[in-house]
Amino acid sequence: MNDGLCMVDSMLEERPGVFRLVLSSAAASEASPGQFLMMEVSSGRFPVTRRPFTVSRTDRSRGTAEIVFQVVGAGTRALASLVPGDPVRTLGPLGRGFRLGARRWLLVGGGLGAAGLPLLAERVPSATVCIGASCADRVLSGGLDAVVATEDGSAGRRGLVTDLLEGTDWDSYDAVAVCGPAAMIRAVVEAVPPERLADVQVSMESRMGCGWGACSGCAVPAAGGGFVKCCIDGPVFGAAELDWMRIDGSLT
Repeated sequence: MNDGLCMVDSMLEERPGVFRLVLSSAAASEASPGQFLMMEVSSGRFPVTRRPFTVSRTDRSRGTAEIVFQVVGAGTRALASLVPGDPVRTLGPLGRGFRLGARRWLLVGGGLGAAGLPLLAERVPSATVCIGASCADRVLSGGLDAVVATEDGSAGRRGLVTDLLEGTDWDSYDAVAVCGPAAMIRAVVEAVPPERLADVQVSMESRMGCGWGACSGCAVPAAGGGFVKCCIDGPVFGAAELDWMRIDGSLT
């Protein structure tokens, strides 16, 4: 775990209200797919806590890491105001990322959760990508060749990302990775044949206060009872590790 000062390399408003931030950070550039950074979004007194952001891409040769975020409140508004050369305190990379041993992958992303898929797609031998969003302005493919579904039909197929999975030959894939809101992840998990659940890995979104397991604010229900911490036990879990009967959209 590295706690250090990064520099803003570039800031681009990729979609209305959605920004791609590139950080100069040798430590962050070593992130594995699924890991995240805890970022101090403002040097002022507020917001008090750092915010977690999934690493979207890295460039180890340049020592850079990218994150994608949407302005939804004071913290992300402060982050969006940064310009190249500004310093940012970051903690990480943190968390448990994806297990990368499989060869043929199906990657499923929803909303901003799809921001973490490019780094995973770069690190696996073969990947089919399905992305869902509310509308065209919220499709975050990150340059990936993806099959898309939007709820309003403004891009790709009209419907939900789960509609893209109808008729899937699950035996064509050795691993399935799912990123997005908890309710969407649960819907995808329920679409997977039970006998293939052991091959599914999910990246959970949960509110984090610290990022290293001290506050227990990011707990998610574990299979067999109890809870696991999203920040240190995850954010990537095997789908069979979690209790989906107790998981719904309330996590996000």
